[in-house]
Amino acid sequence: MRIAADWWGNLTPQDEAIVHWAIKSVGAVHLAPRQVSELSDGERQKIMIARALAQSPIVMLLDEPTAFLDLPRRVEIMQLLRQLARETNQVILLSTHDLDLALRLADKVWLLATNGILHIGAPEDLVLSGAFADTFKSEGVEFDIASGEFHLHIPYKGEVNVMGESIASVWTIRALKRAGFQVYQSKNDLQTSIEVISNSKQFLWKITNNHNIYTYNSLSEIIKFLNLL
Repeated sequence: MRIAADWWGNLTPQDEAIVHWAIKSVGAVHLAPRQVSELSDGERQKIMIARALAQSPIVMLLDEPTAFLDLPRRVEIMQLLRQLARETNQVILLSTHDLDLALRLADKVWLLATNGILHIGAPEDLVLSGAFADTFKSEGVEFDIASGEFHLHIPYKGEVNVMGESIASVWTIRALKRAGFQVYQSKNDLQTSIEVISNSKQFLWKITNNHNIYTYNSLSEIIKFLNLL
């Protein structure tokens, strides 16, 4: 049912109920008393989605609804749209440059390749078919099918073996790859190895290079040291 004011421009009780439902559906009840000019970009986007919901559409078309929002608000809006699609049984079709969020949250992706071919399917199907990597292939960046992330082409710095299974090890590997190092976790014959030691209070990194041992308390220090080798 669409909202339509009477001849005097007043909303009926039924209209008021629909408006309240729409605002509540996007989690914006606390924003209702405020002026639009007082809202942040993320809050304003919620209200605009509620405005569309109040019209009871069969299909909602959104043009980059997360543009100009910071990362937490982009995630919040995309999760909200996914939730609304399931709760209201509506189709929500949107354009977006948030490729990572699209891979994580979209039920179906329409991907227009550079050769003009339109690929349609679940995000995972487009990744496995190679369509995703081919479409976004460019100099300096490539899509990693194993992680579902985009990687920059970084000058090669060398090989490092990393020992450890904690969350600190995961971020150590990320830091090393960002700096241009090829990382291994079970190649003990390399010239340089890093042991990640962590407990509830601190992190410690022990580097072995040509039988010399060095200890550091931060990843920034490690990257600086490795760059000097």
